Amino acid sequence: MAEQAQRRAFEAQAQEKPTDNNHAYEELRHLIVAPEQEGIASIQDRLENLEKRTEDVSVVVAEAIQMRRAKGDDLALAAALAPTIQETLRESVRRDPHVLADALFPVMGPAIRKSIAETLRGMLESFNEALEHSLSWRGIKWRIEAFRTGKPFAEIVLMHSLLYRVEQVFLIHRETGLVLNHVVAPSAPAQDADMVAGLLSAIQQFARDSFQPGKTENLGNMTFDELQIRVVSGPNAVIAAAIRGHAPEAYNLAMNETLEEIQRHYSSALARFAGDPGPFRAAESQIARLLETQYREKPPEMRRPRAAMIAGAIAAVLLLGWIGYSTYLLIEWSRFLSAMRKQPGIVVVSYTKDGRTFHIQGFRDPLSEDPKKLIAQAGLDPDHADLQLAPYYSLDDAIVARRAAALLHPPTGVTFTANDGELIPEGAASQNWIAQLEEKAPWIAGVSRVDESHLQNSNLQELNALKNTLESTALLFPLGRAELEVGQENNLTQTEKNIRELVAQAGSLHQAVSIELVGHTDITGVEAANLALSRQRADQIRAALLRNGVRSASLLPRGVGTSQPLRDEGTEEGRRLNRSVTFKITVSPLPAAGTVTGASGAAPLN
Repeated sequence: MAEQAQRRAFEAQAQEKPTDNNHAYEELRHLIVAPEQEGIASIQDRLENLEKRTEDVSVVVAEAIQMRRAKGDDLALAAALAPTIQETLRESVRRDPHVLADALFPVMGPAIRKSIAETLRGMLESFNEALEHSLSWRGIKWRIEAFRTGKPFAEIVLMHSLLYRVEQVFLIHRETGLVLNHVVAPSAPAQDADMVAGLLSAIQQFARDSFQPGKTENLGNMTFDELQIRVVSGPNAVIAAAIRGHAPEAYNLAMNETLEEIQRHYSSALARFAGDPGPFRAAESQIARLLETQYREKPPEMRRPRAAMIAGAIAAVLLLGWIGYSTYLLIEWSRFLSAMRKQPGIVVVSYTKDGRTFHIQGFRDPLSEDPKKLIAQAGLDPDHADLQLAPYYSLDDAIVARRAAALLHPPTGVTFTANDGELIPEGAASQNWIAQLEEKAPWIAGVSRVDESHLQNSNLQELNALKNTLESTALLFPLGRAELEVGQENNLTQTEKNIRELVAQAGSLHQAVSIELVGHTDITGVEAANLALSRQRADQIRAALLRNGVRSASLLPRGVGTSQPLRDEGTEEGRRLNRSVTFKITVSPLPAAGTVTGASGAAPLN
């Protein structure tokens, strides 16, 4: 009743002051509920924010994997991660295979070397065994047996000399009969491991059901023709060894010890085995120790014919050496004949071999390379070649060029090439030799035309050189005078000599020479006086040349005053060079016979 009275009083008070009560209620609710609401909002924000949720998981993911592994659930974790890891590896290899190759290099190298070493060891072991018996009376008897039975000789040797050989070893899960690991001897044939394991399990089950009902022991040995299967069993695993021959009983002890070691190291993996043999790959090194091979002791009579074996081996080596050398010579001669067919001026029609002598028939141009020399350059013996090469004229470009050089005797510096019947001389030659070329070249076998565009006339070159020398000569005069400057007499003498040589060479080339004497003055004085002075200087040089026998018709004096200065007048040296006489040479062909040359035309010089 007291509570009802208090509630009614409170409601009445609330009706009297609703505004104040609501405000107080809100404050009270905020004080009580606000912390929980803020916490709920923070949790909701963390759950909805993917970045924060990812960050939270990343902090504990490593610890979660370790905890899962500590609980012994490795297979479930591996099954969950395997697709992602496989896809990651596949994508990594697709993008850049070198990354994975570099990571696996330390593992792949030793594995490959080990595999190659084991294969070579087995091959050499089998080869040595076969070689040791192939050169003895026992070996001959075994070869006859191999021929009679149709079996390979190596198999016969193995059958008679082998005491026992463990060819294959299987590690099998006892309950399921699945193969956990399998090793094969390098020289032994390999069968499908799962098929063999299934066959063994089926045979053992058949034996238990038929002959030992109610018992669970496994069979110890099974024999198939020359192959024996020995089986040792443990609580969870079975080791089966395929043995050719008869292994001692001590081998069973080695199998049991190996099985006990595997049971001890892989007990948990064997108990949880669900079909994945991956955890048992590391057991390969343990079961590989069971691959043994042992041969019979060699009887004394097999050790006696060692000298005969050595002699036979030497004979075999010599025979192989002779066959190899003969094959080498045949290859080298074939290579030489192929190269000889490509030689210009040589045509190989056929060749035969008679003993150590090669008979070669064909044709040869006299200007081609000496075949004996070619044989020696190829490293072969020319005495073993019988060359029956008839002479002929070759039209090969190289031979045509040689033929032209042999007949035309070109001067030093002139070379010949030929291209499809066109003879191309290159270099510089005299006018007389060029005339002989034009006359004789069309009569050379293989030459239909001559291209002289690359041939220069050496006489014209010398003529042009003299012309350039004369045109660069300047005979100097003193200021205001028409007499030569002191010391210019030697220059005048050299000029006369050059003119005579120029005239002589021009005459041999049927060319006419005209020499213009150009007088110059500096700018000192008036132009009219300078013009007259320049003509006087040109006349002075002409007179000096005439006194030495140069015909006046070829010397044409001309004064130009200051109109054609040789140098700038800004220096004394430039003004000195302008007080001079220079030469301008004109070379032109002589007119044909009967043609009258005018007074102003060029005429030959004496």
